Amino acid sequence: MKYDNQITELKNLLPNVKNILIVLPSGADIDRLAAGLALYLCLFAASKKVSLACEDIMKVGQSHLFGIDRVQKSISGGESGNLILTLEGVTIDSNGTVPALQNLDWYPEGNDKLNLVFHVVPGQTFQPSRIVPSYSNTGYDLIFVLGSAALSNLGAIYSNQTQIFSNVHIVNIDNGLSNTNFGQTNIVDSMASGVCEMVVDLIPSLGIALDGDSASNLIEGIFESTGSLTDPKVTADTFMAVATCLRAGGKKPVAFGAPIGQGLDLSGLIQEERPQGEGLASPESIEPEPGWLTPKVFKGTSVG
Repeated sequence: MKYDNQITELKNLLPNVKNILIVLPSGADIDRLAAGLALYLCLFAASKKVSLACEDIMKVGQSHLFGIDRVQKSISGGESGNLILTLEGVTIDSNGTVPALQNLDWYPEGNDKLNLVFHVVPGQTFQPSRIVPSYSNTGYDLIFVLGSAALSNLGAIYSNQTQIFSNVHIVNIDNGLSNTNFGQTNIVDSMASGVCEMVVDLIPSLGIALDGDSASNLIEGIFESTGSLTDPKVTADTFMAVATCLRAGGKKPVAFGAPIGQGLDLSGLIQEERPQGEGLASPESIEPEPGWLTPKVFKGTSVG
């Protein structure tokens, strides 16, 4: 597979991973959103506990994607376990002790303050350069970040809970030229037409089955990111990705089937009546199918 060299460690980790987070950047387009939803649905079907988060408000134009109702605007579970305050810039000797410190103490102040007292050896200096809070248990075993050049592009999901990302294996999947390779696993391919094309290859490489709903999402993302496969960035790999999705039961977006400059051909949805073989039926004789004018809510069948 195309990304086997990058995902060796990830393939070893995944079988024992139980709680997974997928995060999309702010302003995620259809390509990134469809890729995230496809990965979510496949991991869910593989009996993984998985969450998908993006700080964006989902729009009507995205409602046709399978699993769209599973996108969360925020994440929880980060502030669990023991609180760890990491003091950077501290001198530690070979025995694992801090020569400048005698001991550590604490005492409460008022109803909402707790003071930590570092008792310093007389004549020594103890002045950490930085204090970084974190938790011993973030609640997530693995984090996938899709289509983001840096963690800061995740918006408030990252900035409000940075500790969630500090003690967990991060998988960085992106096709951008400016990606900062912030993950422990970095799958960055600037030659790919979009993130969906990359995820089509990644899912089976991880030993996960690609289902019809996920495949339909991925085709949608590929068609959106390539202008219905007309963009110069389209390669043979792009067409192979579409073929893989079609074989998995994915459906091509209906809107993309219409020739440029023409409307959609809905003739197949209309029951024509031609009395005595002459002319078309009058508009009054055409009955719409039940529920034709009712707004639809689409959900992936694989998530129950």
